[in-house]
Formats: sequence, structure tokens, C-alpha cells
Amino acid sequence: MAMPTKRRLLAAAAAATLLTGVATACSSSSTTAAAGSSSAGGSGTGSSGTGTTSGAAASGSGSGQGKTITLGILTPLTGPVASSFGQETIEGAQARIDLANASHELPNGEQVKLVSVDEGSSPQTSLTGTQQLVQNDHVFTVLAAGAFFYGAYRWAAQQNVPVVGDGIDGPEWNSSQYPNMFAAFGSTDDSYPSYTGMPAFFKAQGGTSYCGVGYNAPSTVGNGAAMAGSMKAAGVPVPYTNFGIAAGNANFTSIALAIKQAKCDVLGSQMTLGDTLNLISALRNANVSLKATFIQGGYGQDLLDQPSSLSAAQGVDMAAGFEPSSLNTAGTKWMMSALKTYVNWTKPYPAAGMEWGWFTADTAIEGLKVAGANPTQQSFISNLRKVTSFNHEGLTCPVDYSVFGNTNQQFPGNCTWMVKVEGSQFVSLTGTTPVKVATIAGTSNS
Repeated sequence: MAMPTKRRLLAAAAAATLLTGVATACSSSSTTAAAGSSSAGGSGTGSSGTGTTSGAAASGSGSGQGKTITLGILTPLTGPVASSFGQETIEGAQARIDLANASHELPNGEQVKLVSVDEGSSPQTSLTGTQQLVQNDHVFTVLAAGAFFYGAYRWAAQQNVPVVGDGIDGPEWNSSQYPNMFAAFGSTDDSYPSYTGMPAFFKAQGGTSYCGVGYNAPSTVGNGAAMAGSMKAAGVPVPYTNFGIAAGNANFTSIALAIKQAKCDVLGSQMTLGDTLNLISALRNANVSLKATFIQGGYGQDLLDQPSSLSAAQGVDMAAGFEPSSLNTAGTKWMMSALKTYVNWTKPYPAAGMEWGWFTADTAIEGLKVAGANPTQQSFISNLRKVTSFNHEGLTCPVDYSVFGNTNQQFPGNCTWMVKVEGSQFVSLTGTTPVKVATIAGTSNS
């Protein structure tokens, strides 16, 4: 999961920016058209149009008292970043909601229903979709699992509607001016400080010299500079960085030769998985042997299902912001069992897009649990802001929703698991204990 500073995703680099950050372990624990919303299937289904049934409507300061509370997910189903979200994001949310309904998780026996709207590919379509969910579907909470909510957040704040999101589209998620907005993986520090943790991991893998590459977008430049600054702070040479790469249109042969000349054996990439694998192939052709790599957006069944990408990714290290399924912990079994039971997902790892839906829905369910006996939107906001350690049933590191700007970019919850692609599996390089990232006080790379 990255949550950047002043990011305004451009269509050409949006998918890359999305894949440059996300997710975070011990607390808690839909199908749509652009012109309107539709109900997702599952235990809490019903016709669109009311935030609650047999109770007050969930709008403004509306109450969630009653038998059904409606959540509305806003996610790209069309446009340039739909492949990073899409129906799998809706399925992730639906599985978590159906599990909550089947387990009677809400304290007063309420059921939860999910409706969805296509966020499209612009801030304007994000605003239109948000207005559809709030004004027409009267949702209690919006799940902003997409890329363009920076076009809708001001309007949502004016309505005082709770919003739980991936927090990857802009700095509004990190501002105390918008207490109705909750980044599922934590509110990030927009100054891109240096940190400990990752340099020690790279050194443990045998790394001695670091090169960083990325796209020329605010968040990718900032995240790249933060990792380079962290390596320098740990005494690791950084002889080469290039954060001016054009997404999908780079000469990776020349970049690989520059990395070879710099004699780097650790590579940090702020690019899409596809472009990163193209660079790694060029490095192999140039006889560059890497000790370690840092890649966001690779962990997920999608990679394993694509033969050419799987072949290129063999032996490559990647970040996994939440516990890899191969660990078979209580948390991973909980998640994978729900995906199998409620959306018929039988593969060994979740699809990458499921992450956005599952964790936004899980955070919203926590908000409903703590909102009180007769939940209102204001009690949801006020009480979720008091939650200081929520780890999604051990799947992530603890997130503190009471504080703004306390999470390092790319490391929600201030940690990450690292995995290596071996055969058709993601093998954890960190076991069940993730790399813990700690800010170095007084540093900034913005």
C-alpha cells in the first residue's frame, strides 16, 4: 500500500504510483456501472437505495440502528488503473462483509450490505461516484478503494460521511482537518523521512551498495529518495539513482549498464512490477548479480498466474505489506478461508486487488463495532479515532488511528514482510516477523 505527498496521479503513471506502497501484525480482531451503483452479492445483499433498512437512513449524522447497514465501495472498474483494482477489489470487501455477517460480529446483530460504484479514471468521476453512494444509496460509510478520491474528499468531509480508504491518492488522508477520513493502513508522514529497518534487511542479504530507480512522479520520487536517504544513514553507499523514468517507455538496457557501472548489488524500484522485471532482465543480460531487491505491487496470485512474469520474477525479492499466505498463520487462514467460502477464491494467494477491498472493509467493520449500541456516523468517526492498535487479526502491524502522520510511506503500520519468488510460491524471507521500520528523527527527503 504508498500514501504520497501532494500526489495527483497522472493516468500514465497512476498504476505505478498505486503499486508503490501498501499494507501493514495484533488487534481486531458489487458490481457496478459508472451511471449508478449496484448491490454486491453475499449475506448482506439487498436493493440499492437505503443506508439502513428497518432503521434510520445512514446519511449526514444518520443512525445505523436497525437490521442492515450499507457500506458503499468506490473502486476503478474502468480506465487505466482498473487492472490494479476491479472486481477483485469488490470481492475482497464482500468476503470480509459476508464473514462479519455470518459471524454476527456487530454487537447489536446488524447485518452489513455492500453496494459499489465505478470510480472511473478521474477525480471528477470519483466525486460523481461518491455523490451517488451518499445521495442515492444513502451509505453509512464509503470505502474509497481507488486512485482518485482527491476529487471527492472535500465534498465527503462537508457531509461528515465516514470514509475508509487505501489512502494512496493524496495527502488529505494525513490531515487532521479531515477527521472523517481513515487510511486503513495508517496516516503517513508526508515529509518522506529516512528510516531504519530496511537497510539492516538488505545488509543481512549480503547487500553492500544501493541503487534506486523510479518514475518522475511526486510520490515515487519522494519514496525513492527516502529509501536512498535511509541507506546513506546506515552507511551503505548509494552511487546511482534515477527517478526520472517514463512509465512503460524506458531504455532499460542503458539503465542496467549504469547500475552495473555503479557496482550496486541492491536495487530499490519505485516502478510497476512489469517495468521492474524488464529492468531486472536487462541487469541479468548485463551479468549484474543482485543480492536483494525492493519491489512493491508484486505479491499476489496474479504474478504466479502469468508464466512470462513468473519466469522473470524467479529469485526476486518483493515487499508484502500483510502476512504472506504461505506462512499459514491464524490471520492468513482467517482471510483465505473467507475468500474461499464467500467469493469462491480457491487459489493459494489472494489476488492483488483483493487487498484494497478486504482491508478497507475490515477497518470499516471495526468502526461499526466501536461505534456504540446505536451507531451513528459521528460515533463511528469519533470512536474509531480512539483506536490505537488495530492489526486486522494479526495480518498487519498495528495501526494507530488516533494520530496523523505517524506512518512511513510504503510501510503502513511501519513494517513489511519480504518474500522471494521461488517456483510458484512466495517464500517469506522474514519468517513470521516483519521488518520493522522506524523514522530517523529530524530527517526529510521531500
